[in-house]
Amino acid sequence: MNLALLLGGSVTLRTDAENRTHVLNICLSEGMPYVDLSWETDGGIHFRCPLSTARRLMRICRARGIFIERVSADGIPEMILRLRRRWGLIAGMLCAIAMVVLSGMFVWDVRITGNETLREDEIKTLLSECGFGVGSYLPDVRTGALENRVLIASDRLSWISVNLDGTVARVQVIERRAADSDASSARPANLVAACDGQIELIQLYRGDAAVVIGQAVKKGELLASGLRESELTGLHITRAAGEVLARTEHEICVEIPLAYEEKCLEKEKIVSATLKFFNFSLKIFENTGNTGELYDIIEKEIDPPAFGARPLPLSLSLQVAATYTAEPRTRTHEEALALAYDALDERLSELLSDAQILAKAVTTEMTDASVRLRATVTCIEDIALVQEFEVG
Repeated sequence: MNLALLLGGSVTLRTDAENRTHVLNICLSEGMPYVDLSWETDGGIHFRCPLSTARRLMRICRARGIFIERVSADGIPEMILRLRRRWGLIAGMLCAIAMVVLSGMFVWDVRITGNETLREDEIKTLLSECGFGVGSYLPDVRTGALENRVLIASDRLSWISVNLDGTVARVQVIERRAADSDASSARPANLVAACDGQIELIQLYRGDAAVVIGQAVKKGELLASGLRESELTGLHITRAAGEVLARTEHEICVEIPLAYEEKCLEKEKIVSATLKFFNFSLKIFENTGNTGELYDIIEKEIDPPAFGARPLPLSLSLQVAATYTAEPRTRTHEEALALAYDALDERLSELLSDAQILAKAVTTEMTDASVRLRATVTCIEDIALVQEFEVG
């Protein structure tokens, strides 16, 4: 469509075969432009002309008794005229335009890099507690002050940098190492035994050893002292640090019942739906009725597809009640024994992840109700536990 006709509006007019010559002569004598002239099968014609020209031509034709009719109208003026009765649609369009314009002044996305043990959601929660996150007003963000607040609030970060790239905040972090954390603490401390054992190796960085190699110690017994008394310098206070390896023995028991209940999922029902936009939340649906059945609440977060572009700060949070029935089941001794060994391995990996296992003796007990494993594990591990103390 011609740009002038689009902006100013255009009208399609029609006349019959008897009056077509008169209409075209008027357009020629009055200098009225028209486009897209088409002939009809009965000899009539229709054409398109600017809105102001169409009004003038129709006025002249009526005054002379010449037949002419308006077929349709196009362009922005006609579009505005149609939307004039739909105030809700106009308001929605204006709100959408305003949101697009204003959204460039808020943080849309926070991206974390450099974290190793800390999860992204933990760092985002920490930033939120310090007043920053998705939805933060960009002109009010002071990155230097924000970084200082985060470092003061967290004892697990040694460095953080917040860089604003448009509406995306790129956050780089360096986590504090355990040795750095101990060294940064000014409080004095001793090393005590975390469990019973026989000392195999002592490697101290600070403090005085209170035990010797080959000595048997009990849980809580002093291994290294943070106090040192000298005839020359007097009492010296420090924070004892280091490793004390000992031969230890652990008893672990795992029991798997033969009879159990299995959850059989029946259906899922949406309990509530919340629309989240930046930091604003709007609950759009909530079912307060009691199902009267066994169910688990499942949290689901649905994000709109980004199609490779920047993710939108919009999501739908659903709470779904998954109803189920508890069906009684039984397992064989062989199945229970396999599960017991899996559970035992998991317990060992949790309790003795940093230990060197020397020996493991496992006994099995089978009854009509369960399978039980008892494991005696001998290992070499660091039993030094930091215990701070106050100085009077």
